[in-house]
Formats: sequence, structure tokens, C-alpha cells
Amino acid sequence: MSDRPGSAPAINASSQEEFNFQHVPAQALDAVRMRLAQLTHSLAKLKDEMAKADLPQWYSLQMQVSVILTQLQSLTTTLHHFEELLDSTIVYPVGTFPTTAHEGLLTTLLRKKNIPEAESWIHDAKETAGIDLNTMSSDDVKKCLKDDEEVTKWALGFLKQEHSNYAFRGLHTSQEISENPTLGAYDEYQPSVSNNIPKQPFDVDSILKIIHQGA
Repeated sequence: MSDRPGSAPAINASSQEEFNFQHVPAQALDAVRMRLAQLTHSLAKLKDEMAKADLPQWYSLQMQVSVILTQLQSLTTTLHHFEELLDSTIVYPVGTFPTTAHEGLLTTLLRKKNIPEAESWIHDAKETAGIDLNTMSSDDVKKCLKDDEEVTKWALGFLKQEHSNYAFRGLHTSQEISENPTLGAYDEYQPSVSNNIPKQPFDVDSILKIIHQGA
């Protein structure tokens, strides 16, 4: 009876029913998968654009980079949100997993060490931050990371303060405008009304011509 074609599927179905999928972090994995898929698509698109003989317009590249940065931020937020859950999740194959057909996927999921590229990034980050896990205790590492966060907050506040001290429009400084508010009432610089977009955005001759005689 066990040699009949219908016997093996019956056993597999029974084993599948016995396994409890309730504790599988499906929501977290699906959220991370979606963010990674979006980021991978955007990076592949940017790579294809940069590989072309004629580079795209600078504003097109800027828009794509802006989208990638937004997706990176979204991925980072998602990973941080599910950090505790993903960190405590252990991956292992069930008895019905097709090990032979998906050996590469299984090896990747069961990998305990980082890939060489990620290991290099982590090493560079540790060297930049001055963290040595071989000689520093966990408390020292936490203190170092906290100090780094404080420096980052200070730098951000300093940049905001410096930004408020300067005027980035018009032909006058922030101090001149504060002393004479009428100077900032209108923009004295009148840009060109031409909407022509050059075919080659980095044409040296065109840039020198604009510098010499204007648009």
C-alpha cells in the first residue's frame, strides 16, 4: 500500500497539517520583502541608466537617487520596527521542504556568517566608529554608540543654526536683510525664461558660453 502513488502526498499533507505556522513572522518578513523588492528594482533601474552610452539628464538621476534614499529610509525603519522579532527568529527547514531543488536558498537562509561584502561594510563602520569588540565590553560599546548619537544630534543642530544665519536667495546676506527687510521683499535675480533642456547636460562648451555671456 505504501508504494501507491497516492500514499506519499497523503503523508506530506499530514505532516504539513501537524506543523504550526502560527509563530512564523509572516507580517515582518513580507514587509521586509516588499521594501527590498522596491529597492532592488530602483537600484537595477539606476544601474541600467548609468550603463547607457548617453547619460540621462541630471535631474532624472537626482530624482532616481531621491527615490532610492526614500526607499532605504523605509527599509531601515521597517527593519528597526521588527528588529527584536527578526533577531530572535531561527530558520530551519521542515521535513517536506524540497532540499534538493532549493539547496541554494536553504544554504542562504541557514547561513550564520555575513557575506564578504557585508562583513567589509561592518568592519569599515567599526573602524570609523573606533569600536573594537575584542577589547571593549558591551557597556563600552553602548557608551560609544550613545556618544556618536549625541555628536550626530549636535551636528544636526549646528547645521540648522548655520542654515538660519544665511540667505540662500537673492544678492544679500541674512544680516543685510534683517537690517533692511525691504531688500528681501523681491528677488533681484531674474533667471532665464528659456525652457530648453540641453541634450548633453555636461557639455563643457555650453557651460563656458553661459558663464561668459549668460543664458
